[in-house]
Amino acid sequence: MSARGSLQRTAAILLLSTALANSATAAERRALAGYYPSWFSATAAKLSDTAPAYTHVVLAFAKPDFTWNGKDWTGTGLQFATPPNDVRQQIASLQARGIKVVLAVGGATYLNWAPLAAEADHPGTITTTLSRFVADMGLDGLDVDYETEGTAPAQIAEYRAAIRVLANAAGPDHMLSLAAWSTGADCTAATSTAPCGGKTSVWDGRAGRERLVFQDKDLFSRLAMINVMSYDAGVDTFDPVKAWSLYRAMVPATITVNIGFETSPEGWGPAKLVADNAKAVCPGARIKADQFGDAVNKSYSVERALGDGPLSSPKNRHDGAMLWHIVKDQKLPSCGQTLVVSPRELELTARVLLDRKRSASPAFSEDTDDH
Repeated sequence: MSARGSLQRTAAILLLSTALANSATAAERRALAGYYPSWFSATAAKLSDTAPAYTHVVLAFAKPDFTWNGKDWTGTGLQFATPPNDVRQQIASLQARGIKVVLAVGGATYLNWAPLAAEADHPGTITTTLSRFVADMGLDGLDVDYETEGTAPAQIAEYRAAIRVLANAAGPDHMLSLAAWSTGADCTAATSTAPCGGKTSVWDGRAGRERLVFQDKDLFSRLAMINVMSYDAGVDTFDPVKAWSLYRAMVPATITVNIGFETSPEGWGPAKLVADNAKAVCPGARIKADQFGDAVNKSYSVERALGDGPLSSPKNRHDGAMLWHIVKDQKLPSCGQTLVVSPRELELTARVLLDRKRSASPAFSEDTDDH
């Protein structure tokens, strides 16, 4: 595709996305959640400039051992370049546009969960402090991002406790979402293999972790949304659609389940995410096999992930997508003659695909070998 053709296509997507966004209320739309890393706020677009394609913005990250003085970010783990009052105004600006804003607790570097988990049965200082922060900042809820390694019983118990504490901190009038590990719904030697056709995952580490955690079915009643981190696992033995499908089958229909994306270069592995199937022409842009060794041979694309994932399932009409993260600014690698998908192109492409059932002009042709 020529540069001119690419620009024309992007412009067409933008126009269609804007029209669809204007025609749908927030309650009608499929979810598109985007994580906003606070440490990018000094150099990236302002939080309030987040594109209208999103239904949810997740602020990253707060420490599990959270403190809040009401004046600055000390003790919170957040690294915004502007003071809390300014960020609160930006949050209100997003909410005025129908976008919900929640706070992610945890992440890959904040791993001291023990003090918070200890408050599961008896809410204490951390629970009440997080509740006050939600109120002070006008947030719509909290997000559980438990990223410790392993599936030992002590970790499963701590994870369950963390969900309970954050549900209590959010309260009944605010939402609780959860960032779920890529292979967390896989079947392993420690879980039943029936949901996976009697097979066990080729992955270890955190594989099967959420399947073990949610053996406590009561936890489902606390959750409104699950964002599957279906990336950072390469394309040789991982299929994001399989990951999403296992979570969707495991989770009650009342919970929205989003398939996750990260634009290239990803944090791990050589995968190259592209916008649509026709662009999957380079190494890293086609999925070879899934987590159980079964051949896939399909595009690693936004189009295929949504088409074979959330858009193929009638279980929850809000199932959609998640992006880590919305202000990523690394140089994009190429895939054939074009660049891989950028955060901006991804959000526009995803929004059009998620809203396409209300449109008489689909963004992409159905005539591909990936459907």
